[in-house]
Amino acid sequence: MTDRGRPLRIGISTDGLLEREVDGRVQIANGGVGVYIENLVRNLLAVDATNEYFLIRWDGGHLDIYRDQRLRPVFVPATRFGGPGRWFDWQHRSVATELGLDLFHYPNQFGGILLPASVRRVVTLHDITPLLYPSFHPWRRVAGYRLLLRRALRAADAVIVDSSSAAHDLVARGMADAGRISVIPLGVNERFRPVTSTVALTERYDLPDTFLLTVGVFEPRKNHTLLFEVLSRLHTRGLRIGLVIVGRDGWGWRSPLDDPQLAPLRPWVRIYRNVPDADLPELYCRAAAFVYPSLYEGFGLPILEAMACGTPVVTSNVSSMPEVAGSAALLADPHSVEDFADCLESLLRDAALRGRLAAAGRLRAAAYTWRRTAEQTLAVYERVCAGTHAGTPGGTRSPLPRSHLVAGAAGGIVGPRRGA
Repeated sequence: MTDRGRPLRIGISTDGLLEREVDGRVQIANGGVGVYIENLVRNLLAVDATNEYFLIRWDGGHLDIYRDQRLRPVFVPATRFGGPGRWFDWQHRSVATELGLDLFHYPNQFGGILLPASVRRVVTLHDITPLLYPSFHPWRRVAGYRLLLRRALRAADAVIVDSSSAAHDLVARGMADAGRISVIPLGVNERFRPVTSTVALTERYDLPDTFLLTVGVFEPRKNHTLLFEVLSRLHTRGLRIGLVIVGRDGWGWRSPLDDPQLAPLRPWVRIYRNVPDADLPELYCRAAAFVYPSLYEGFGLPILEAMACGTPVVTSNVSSMPEVAGSAALLADPHSVEDFADCLESLLRDAALRGRLAAAGRLRAAAYTWRRTAEQTLAVYERVCAGTHAGTPGGTRSPLPRSHLVAGAAGGIVGPRRGA
């Protein structure tokens, strides 16, 4: 609540929260962005019993957060404009007006260029890799960033980033003023903790007896190819260990196992797509080490998930990863097979080192909570709305116009309709 003495009406775009069905259950289909949006919404509801929240999404959503009685889902009908319509927020303008929103939060990179001036805008930017590494992305995404990102960030009242590294990138490229940037780290879900091995997991997965684990979207930026070269190097040093890769299909990824030169490694490698969320903690716990050789991350959430499970971590020494890992992991050059192989060999041969990193990692991960993420985000909402609260004079609120809004699934709202 602001100094106007009435609750805020806050809209959150959930278009970045992709869905999939696994074993008959709907769960998040994408990586860190989807995890961020879902956990942010859940924890905002936990820390804020005053303000009103609307989840705004094109088409519809089936995750259970859309059925939470404390918020209102708003499903915007698809239009013939498709993707461009979503990027330019043509229909968000009318939705924000009809709902009487005070603030619209875009938690997946950028948006809000066409919103009414009375609606405050908050943008969470996770990274700018389409600008820094355009070869890692489809050309449409790169073009969209080049065309819209700077305008969207300048229109925003506040920009949230996950790390100081990401903030530095924005300022260095002149994308946003430092005074409008808030660094709010991500959190770790409570399900990530040390767990015992189960027969059920053994029956579902053909896991090597001892293995390295990596988790993330299958895309060139994650640098999976280096892991295969590292695995080969470890084998030549007498460390016969497996490699388990968990993730989902992304853009531009080809399995390194398709390379005939890597054929000898095939018996040692497992690649699992769309693993149920419930299986991830045990997979982390069973791994001898978690290895994350990404070429760039705006945060690197799997690092903390592994640490929370008590798994020692080796990760890259670039972008946000040293910031997230601190002294609780070994850092290596993501361009150097030798560097990663040396770190992993030291870790695998030294039980005391593994124990120290496992203990340090659990302590570090405990400091990152989604509740804290939500509290700091709520503080941003209140700050940008303080003294400039949108709505009718004096803080009173006129009846919500309903001419273009109709009842949607799970008690939600759909609208406005095309042509209204």
